[in-house]
Amino acid sequence: MEELVHEGLVRNIGVCNVNSGLLRQVLAFSKVKPAVLQIEVHPNNTQEKLIRMAKENGIQVMAFSNMGSLSYVELGMAKKEESLLEVATVTDIAANHGKTASQVLLRWGVQRGTCVIPKSVNKERLALNIELFSFNLSESEMDLISALNINRRYCDPGHFCEVAFNTFTPIFD
Repeated sequence: MEELVHEGLVRNIGVCNVNSGLLRQVLAFSKVKPAVLQIEVHPNNTQEKLIRMAKENGIQVMAFSNMGSLSYVELGMAKKEESLLEVATVTDIAANHGKTASQVLLRWGVQRGTCVIPKSVNKERLALNIELFSFNLSESEMDLISALNINRRYCDPGHFCEVAFNTFTPIFD
């Protein structure tokens, strides 16, 4: 990937699903610093330390699975009742702003300084998602949402690669 940057074929490179130890190794040995770190981030998995490390090294964090468990229920990697869209803290804040729970979760991610990449093919949801820029969460609301952290990771290659590809591929301890 670094060679592609040197040849001018790409402007930036990034990494995905690395922890702070792996990111430290990348920074120590790479000639081209990654511009982006893509990781699973939502209120049940806030990844405070890794986000701080990325920011301190000038790396933009791109958060996936912004709503938590939704994409993982059908894969058997989460339970339907784990949905952040039903958590009282989130729904109460959404009601106070006249917004949806999804908009609140996306706004929380943006206000933390991460890029959010919500997944939807539904035109109405896409239109609602963009409305996350029409309001702000207060510091106390941000804190309440962040307090939902339980370090719950849904996207774990150590689990799904073994199920899907019969290959044990842990990257998180």
